Amino acid sequence: MEKVKVFLPDVRISYPSLVEPRAGLQGGDPKYDATFLMAPDSGAAHSLNAAVQDIAHRAFGASAEKVLQQNSPVKRGDDRENPPAGYKGNLYITARAKIRPDLRDSNPQIMITDPATIQDRFRGGYHVNAFVEVYSYEAKAATGAVIKRGVAAMLLGIQFKAYDKPFGGVSLSASDYPDESQSAAASSEYKPEPAPMAPAAGAYAPGAAPANARYGSAPQQGYGQPRYGSAPAVQAPQQGYGQPRYGSAPAAQAPQQGYEPAPDDLNGESVPF
Repeated sequence: MEKVKVFLPDVRISYPSLVEPRAGLQGGDPKYDATFLMAPDSGAAHSLNAAVQDIAHRAFGASAEKVLQQNSPVKRGDDRENPPAGYKGNLYITARAKIRPDLRDSNPQIMITDPATIQDRFRGGYHVNAFVEVYSYEAKAATGAVIKRGVAAMLLGIQFKAYDKPFGGVSLSASDYPDESQSAAASSEYKPEPAPMAPAAGAYAPGAAPANARYGSAPQQGYGQPRYGSAPAVQAPQQGYGQPRYGSAPAAQAPQQGYEPAPDDLNGESVPF
């Protein structure tokens, strides 16, 4: 297998699955993935196309062009029947990985691991820098016959670059809303009063005796025991004690819950099996 690392500067991310891996349409292990869109004449497109051609020729030789016609990772958005937002007129590549890729903020020293931040920085339509590994593959049947060959991309890392209008949604800002500050102030007389707060656990409530009253309070656990020399308090027998002494008649026991007498318990006859 031939492979090479490629840097894709200033591409737009689409359909990212970076918080949780996404199951494949044809089964297989769930994977993290993202699609990157780029103009055909961009630096990212030139670097990517050069890497794909290099890997294909190194892996498949004279068959490289034929293999790429069938299974190239670089695709044209215009070739899709119903191109999603951002795809028309652009090239795109989808890269996948079994483990979460390295995610960085605009400051590359800051790694992004929090799910909420991941969703904020890597929303479809935003600008990112990405690292992918372009590699060749060859799938064989049990007999050893080659059934599929091609070039694919593994997702290595993504860096947030800039916000932009999200794909498939409408972006709103403060300027889109009217200022209703005066209306809110004029209607303040109808603002409901806040509900009284319940006293915190252990707090003193008016009319209630303090918990730490010096006189009349219940003795604390461990205090109020009989003084030395006084008669000990009668204790209930512990579980397992208080059994009849040897030779005395055993106490009658209630039948266990769910117990049903066997036929020989009823008539004194054994039951044949």
